[in-house]
Amino acid sequence: MAVCPHCGYRLRITDWKPECPECGVNLNYYKANDRLLDESEKAEVEHAKFQPKVDRAKAAYAGSWKAIMRIVLTLLPVGALFLPLANLIGKENVLDVYNYFTNDALRAGMPGGNVFNAAVLLLTLSVAMILVCLILNVMSLGRHGKGRAIALYGVMLAAAAGALIVFLIAVKAPAYTEKYGDPSAGIGAYLYILLQTVSFCWNLHVVLSGIPVKYTKCFIGGLPSEEYFGYVNDGRSKEDIRRKMLVALAELQNEAESAAEAKAGEVHA
Repeated sequence: MAVCPHCGYRLRITDWKPECPECGVNLNYYKANDRLLDESEKAEVEHAKFQPKVDRAKAAYAGSWKAIMRIVLTLLPVGALFLPLANLIGKENVLDVYNYFTNDALRAGMPGGNVFNAAVLLLTLSVAMILVCLILNVMSLGRHGKGRAIALYGVMLAAAAGALIVFLIAVKAPAYTEKYGDPSAGIGAYLYILLQTVSFCWNLHVVLSGIPVKYTKCFIGGLPSEEYFGYVNDGRSKEDIRRKMLVALAELQNEAESAAEAKAGEVHA
């Protein structure tokens, strides 16, 4: 059951008027300014807490030349996939790998297909990790971002190297040599791993050296957010903080008026 915020009177269902029947205060407008200030302050606090995350995400993804270079080096290995990855029937590249996935007869005709399938799956995992890394780079400056970035790029490189190793083991089996002669990995496979290694090393450098973040200055009731949170952590009362807000807002107003007067003077001059 509702209670009058002024006198504590318990309102009944028949008390439908906006005034409290006990003290006569208007319940709709009682301390309305305080409630508006509380809502405004709450919104500014949430914004001040969320804005640094946005700033870190922007810096992590493309906020400096190092971050942009990380994107370029992450995508660069994709080009090597269109070079010959293997020498079996012909010079197979990533398009032939796709055909292998979609053609049941082709997979059925591959001797020792399970081992070869493992190599193809590892290569597919490595390619998929390129997309995953590009997406999650935006979180690389978060609390667990550094470890996550190193782990993801490490999985991408390990899957690429594993695919080549498993493939070389598979094609040395008699079943392959009898059918294809002397199958081998193509230049695209080695170049792909080389570029993946470069990408991993660059990401490691970016993680260890760091990326500068330009934080947006946020205000709460006219106070810089770091100053406001400092007062809260010190246990200052709401009334004390509000008084400081009034002083800060007055200073901001004076600065705005001075800037406007200076601009007007320049125009007249």
